Amino acid sequence: MNSSKVALLASGNSLGAYIPAMHLHMYLHDRGIQTDVHVLENLYHEEVRNKIRSTKRAFHADFSVARMGHKLAKPIDNSLNEEAVLKLLDVWKEAEVTSFAVFTGFWLPILERYKTIVMEPLDIRLIRLDAWDTPSFKVHKQLYPNYENVWLYDPSELSPSSYIASDETEPLPYEQRSGRLLIHGGGWGIGTYAGTISELNQLGYCLDVIVYDPTEVEEDDGVTRYFGTVASWDPWNRDTQGHHTFPPMARYVREGGALQEYPLRDYAAFTNVIRNCAAIISKPGGATLNDSLSYGIPFVMLEPFGDHELHNSTYWETRGLGIRFAEWKARNCSEHLLEEICRRLLEQRSKINHFGRNTYAAENSSYV
Repeated sequence: MNSSKVALLASGNSLGAYIPAMHLHMYLHDRGIQTDVHVLENLYHEEVRNKIRSTKRAFHADFSVARMGHKLAKPIDNSLNEEAVLKLLDVWKEAEVTSFAVFTGFWLPILERYKTIVMEPLDIRLIRLDAWDTPSFKVHKQLYPNYENVWLYDPSELSPSSYIASDETEPLPYEQRSGRLLIHGGGWGIGTYAGTISELNQLGYCLDVIVYDPTEVEEDDGVTRYFGTVASWDPWNRDTQGHHTFPPMARYVREGGALQEYPLRDYAAFTNVIRNCAAIISKPGGATLNDSLSYGIPFVMLEPFGDHELHNSTYWETRGLGIRFAEWKARNCSEHLLEEICRRLLEQRSKINHFGRNTYAAENSSYV
């Protein structure tokens, strides 16, 4: 990938295809490399984009509905606003954009169109954050083999190839961490995570819970902390400068039935919550694998969402980087076991580089 402006093609439909793109944006920006983040939903018809919120609520409320929706994934051609697509293609052509990092396969038909209107060779890299095809790539199986696929967790390899974070800060040594467990259900708040909260509370664990909706926040017990994305934010929103941003995060506290919201300073403050935890408990989404590796956090994996997450779970477990929740419970929720997993994560991470460093090493040798 050359050192000119890089287009990072993300999706707001899943934060798993948005947060890593924002991390890469921050990483490259800090190294003097120009990037533009593009969110697929900005190309949708407005009525389609508005339906995403109701779909998210339905998936959050019923995991079986979410699994069915996953199986019914299809190309998004009918969702696209042709005028918006043409405008974006013109913007790319006018700016002579030739480098792309692609975080969801749904962008491929648009890139196919761009290839027909530019004469220069294009450097297009498909960033594969899962150990198997996600629905967005599966529906374009006839297209993606023609591109460079960058598998962070290639199932044919014994270890991950790289990670993506906003910087290269080293993970905290395990003994310096807070000992708290971080529980969440991914960007859509789906899966079986909610059922683990009371169970782990009863075992005496201090928990940091990322809620999908502030109504899920329980009365403050002095031990459990609740965080979440500010409700008014959507990934396709831009700030006053026209830029996409990390989700604004807040801590929620309910006292005497009244809910208080305390906005965090910035997303880095939330990242510090992740870096300090003893383990992440969640469904095995690709972006959470990346968090686990980037920050050296043992991953206790709940029931997977779709075939790709099933493969993610198998990959992480067989490499000794995580453990299934049922197995961890069967082993008495051993803290010693988490420490052993952390040691292996730190060892793996020490052998690999940040994806941005790997990709731009030739053009930006001062950062190697």
